[in-house]
Amino acid sequence: MVLKMFLSNAKKDFTVGALTLGLGIAASTQAAVILPEKSGFSGYFNLGVGGVSVESNMLASIMSGNLDVGDKEINNFTDSPNGSEGGAIPVFNFEVSYTFASTRTQLYVGNLLEDFLSFDTSTIAGVRQDVGRAGLVGASLQRTSFDTQVWSDPYLTDAKRKDTDRTSKGFRLYWQQIMGSGLELRYSTSEIDIDEERSGQSLSYLTSQQRKLLDRNGDVNRFQVSYELSSDNKAHILTPALTYVDRDFDGKAMANDGGTAALNYIYQHNERWRYVLNASYGDLDFKEANPIYDEKDSATNYGISATVFYTKPFGWKDWSFNATAGWFDEDHDIDFYDNSVSLFTVGMFRRF
Repeated sequence: MVLKMFLSNAKKDFTVGALTLGLGIAASTQAAVILPEKSGFSGYFNLGVGGVSVESNMLASIMSGNLDVGDKEINNFTDSPNGSEGGAIPVFNFEVSYTFASTRTQLYVGNLLEDFLSFDTSTIAGVRQDVGRAGLVGASLQRTSFDTQVWSDPYLTDAKRKDTDRTSKGFRLYWQQIMGSGLELRYSTSEIDIDEERSGQSLSYLTSQQRKLLDRNGDVNRFQVSYELSSDNKAHILTPALTYVDRDFDGKAMANDGGTAALNYIYQHNERWRYVLNASYGDLDFKEANPIYDEKDSATNYGISATVFYTKPFGWKDWSFNATAGWFDEDHDIDFYDNSVSLFTVGMFRRF
């Protein structure tokens, strides 16, 4: 699953969300990045195993087709997903960076999960720049690491549906520790490409214009604002965040926008034990009526995850054991589009 981690300063604290082999669930646990004082390489990696369970009528498989998560054949396109699919997954997350101490610049490459319900996982390469009291700014390019397979025509019934690759590419910008505060701004944009988009081709009663309304190709834009609050001894860190997302798909019945409110809480029990909790809630409004159901869709999404860290297991310096459990759900007015993800992972994290 997907592990997100951000570096802190002298104590080298870290926070981690869920991470799978480039796919998985990312809980948005974030702490301010502090660039190393000396030039050189640094980074981290997390290795482990886990299990994932998915309910979706739109997803076919994840991990570049290595794990099936959808029914190849369905008998209607009106009901919610008929049960869950999934299995075991490897866990791998990393970042490698090089810091130029004289200019307070850092180059890095790593991976991240952009959207846990659609399994959009990307390899990123970028730059961070310390701008003094103004904060830390960063920019990166991102591209799909492991293709996710969706159904070429999700609405085909009583026959085997064909899967096709969904990939993405784009860039990200962020500004942290603005004017020495806990305020952080993030923006990302991605271009979504579905290799063989055939939505609605099996429904002969739809016109060509109506089929175009179901097209899932397009752009996804996200803007997030968050603020980190902490106790004097950093034992408690609370980070509320608001995110606006605009999925500007070519098919306006699939295009949507909306907001999500999230809360991240980190509790440092002692030098060895740390606990991270995440919760989120959001709404999506779709832009035009769906020609199959003759109604405009809307959705509510919510999720929760918990992670525990145990540092220096077996006395190993710079290592941490971690275990994560999470559940995420998106409930649509049009039942066919309902989807959910649940997971559990264990891993070993190492900083270098």
